[in-house]
Amino acid sequence: MSADAATGTHRSRRVPSGVELPPLVPRTPLGVFDEAITVLRLDPTLLFGIALAILLPLRVVALSVPGSPLRDARPDEILDIFVGNLSAPGAVLAAAVTLLFESLALFAVAAAYGEVLARWYAGVPITISDALVSSIRRTIPLVVAWTIVHLAEAVSALFTVGIGVLFVGPILIVTAPVIGAERAGPLRALRRSVDLTSSELVRAVMIFVTTGGGALLIRLMIESVPSVIGFSLFDLPLWAVNGVADVVATVVQLAFVAAAANVTYIDLRVRREGIDLYSANNSAFGETAVGSHG
Repeated sequence: MSADAATGTHRSRRVPSGVELPPLVPRTPLGVFDEAITVLRLDPTLLFGIALAILLPLRVVALSVPGSPLRDARPDEILDIFVGNLSAPGAVLAAAVTLLFESLALFAVAAAYGEVLARWYAGVPITISDALVSSIRRTIPLVVAWTIVHLAEAVSALFTVGIGVLFVGPILIVTAPVIGAERAGPLRALRRSVDLTSSELVRAVMIFVTTGGGALLIRLMIESVPSVIGFSLFDLPLWAVNGVADVVATVVQLAFVAAAANVTYIDLRVRREGIDLYSANNSAFGETAVGSHG
């Protein structure tokens, strides 16, 4: 097999130039917000495709929870179950599982974006299938790290009336990007996140709050506008409009927050490790990105 044939699948993806990639410079919290949007514009098909491919299987599982009314509901009954019948144990469980799986999907998407950016900085192309295969291989480290992060947040919230999440969350904000960009295990990724954020805690908190608030606003806008247009102007079934809008809104929300976490990771490496001082961008990422994917 020729080298051209062997790399054929990679040719379908353009590697952004160094000018297009996030510059290795310190950023304000609002700068992180803005750069996250810029990152998503580099290759929307790839980045949103990764988020959709990771989210959909988890959403299907959540809607198939044993005992949930969602399993046997007609499409026009789904919305009623969520908004009018949350007292039913099955519906409550389905809603809880949906939220948990969205959180896990966010963690996996952030790790996948970490690998994408690491490859791009090293000048190595990547496809959706490449990213998904890597995500599957990282399933155990991702689940372990995700579990530890959320246990830490839950314990801190329990003993501080919820306030502790505003400190634990930011301290661990780049755990998933580290797993993807550096191929780190869960414990090393957690330690790296603590090391990178410990001296920048105030900024990390500001980024955490700004990103979370922005993501919530984006999701509400995407969910509300199609519902009003589709239901009021075109007389489409409410369940269909809301269902599609919810999936689209969730994908955009996951993609934005994951991109922001990776921009934060880059920002922290600039501040803490001076990767902007390297003569070439791939000096910071080349070893990890090229070493295993060469």
